Amino acid sequence: MKSLCSPFYYDVVLSLNSNPNLYNIYKEYFQQHPNQKFLAVTYNHRLFHLNEKNFMKALIDEFNLDHLMFSIKPSSVWLINQTNGIRMEEFRSIAQLVFTLQAMARYDISSAIASSKFLDMNGTVSTDAISVYGKIETYFETFKANFKNKELNVDKAFCSLFSLLELKEKLVDKIIFFEESISISEEYKKEQFIYEKQISELEKDLFWIGFDPSFKEVPWDKTYEITKWNTTVKESPFGTALYENKLQYCNRCCMPETMEGITFDEFGICTPCRSSEEKMHINWEERELKLTTLISNNLSDYYYDCMLPMSGGKDSMFQAYILTQKYDVIPLAVTHGANWLSYSGRYNLENCLQKFDLDHIIFHANRATINKAARKSLSAIGDACWHCHIGAGTFVIQTALAWNIGLLIWGESIAERDGRGSYMNQTEASLYYNLEVSGKVKAEDFADENIPQSELSHWFYPNQDKLKESNIRYLHLGDYIFWDEEKQVDFIVRNFEWMDSKVENAFKGYKSNECVMAGVHDYANFIKRGIGRATVQASDDIRRGLITREEGIQLAKEYDSQRPHALDFYLKLTGYSEKEFEDILVEARAVSEYAKKMNDISND
Repeated sequence: MKSLCSPFYYDVVLSLNSNPNLYNIYKEYFQQHPNQKFLAVTYNHRLFHLNEKNFMKALIDEFNLDHLMFSIKPSSVWLINQTNGIRMEEFRSIAQLVFTLQAMARYDISSAIASSKFLDMNGTVSTDAISVYGKIETYFETFKANFKNKELNVDKAFCSLFSLLELKEKLVDKIIFFEESISISEEYKKEQFIYEKQISELEKDLFWIGFDPSFKEVPWDKTYEITKWNTTVKESPFGTALYENKLQYCNRCCMPETMEGITFDEFGICTPCRSSEEKMHINWEERELKLTTLISNNLSDYYYDCMLPMSGGKDSMFQAYILTQKYDVIPLAVTHGANWLSYSGRYNLENCLQKFDLDHIIFHANRATINKAARKSLSAIGDACWHCHIGAGTFVIQTALAWNIGLLIWGESIAERDGRGSYMNQTEASLYYNLEVSGKVKAEDFADENIPQSELSHWFYPNQDKLKESNIRYLHLGDYIFWDEEKQVDFIVRNFEWMDSKVENAFKGYKSNECVMAGVHDYANFIKRGIGRATVQASDDIRRGLITREEGIQLAKEYDSQRPHALDFYLKLTGYSEKEFEDILVEARAVSEYAKKMNDISND
């Protein structure tokens, strides 16, 4: 029996669609079942028109719903459109129901509210999930019979649907309530759902969930404020580190001793600089052979070959290229959404799925929980993004278990520029990598009276014994192929129309440009450690020989100290004052033996 604090715990799946009566239906049902936990699910966002997308996005926000969405490969939709005998409207409704059953079975959710359209249920109020499974099984037989091309592997092309056939036993004792038969009281019948149309005509082909309508994009035309931080920068000499003679800095780049895990050798050269040299002395052909062997051992004739964790950023695009074009594998792309997607992030995510023909599953926690987590994150780990750090690990692992995928292939290696990794001493990442490197605090320990554990189950790691039994592998491409961020960005921009853009507190427009809150994360790191994104980027360019150390230090000071416009958004949603924001970060230094070295500096 699952408890409220089990990983990814929900009582009811809501099969989200564009039925205009859903607002009244949900309001009635939620009022009658106030203690149940709901997961909204949607299958294939591209099959909905603009007005339907606006309605569904508004429902998600109105009822503060956690949301799971599956997007089918564009080529699979093309196959349906080219095949006689398959009606798209019927497919859309049945596929939505299939994904509802998938969610119930894979995440052990006992009931669902769904549409009975095309099921011929004769006004039935509810039925057991096995009965619906039987009707879908019959539909699958007819569906597959329509494809006459014998060379087409229909099972693999539509494995997001047909994999349901392996889950029949997991649907026993589960029940589906039909939305058409839920009675609505006269009080709610009269109530109209008036909502803001968040998605404009210009945005209709972008990824349409995962953004906050009150802060869709950073206001780039706004002037940056003068603060004590950038005032100090202006007063410091050109090319001199901000905390010169107070902190140790690398003699080659601009990395200070406050960077997590950093060490310096007898020449005063830092860990990332030494790691960058190690890349030149590695037999990358041997490394890649290990990778291709691992991939070959996981190939499937009827299912996904591996999992591609992705955000839609530069690494995601390059990962997708390598996996699908070079190694010819079929991955399931998986995203944990932070609900702070930018315009470019929404474009890049959709563009990646289209260009590389990917099946994709994405989860967004409800906005209220994210806002509360963002508030507590500041004191818990010293930045605003705990939910993103932890969710990128937990949701991917939860999905790997639920969807039975044993090989996870990420992008950049920790050895690329972090103080805690080495290319020469390569070790395979643990399944708790995100917790160990950035999340720092388990969801169970993050909970308090304001955010109960039951509200955070989507950020729980699965049972340790289950993880050991699963034999899931957690790999980074950067440990097996030579990683060159600059060339990779140039490559995906030229060949696959990936969009770089401005990023606050950075002088390059490609790192984390999918998130409007990136500048807040890096500004918080600057206050806490004296190092932000610009220090990292400048250090990279110094190692590449593109700029001098003095030029790099100056760039780092100017951009790191910039007060991001997104800070206003963060303060609004968390309720902090700016003084509270800075004071909490100063206190948070004590969490790290590296960051606490900043406390010896008088002008904090």
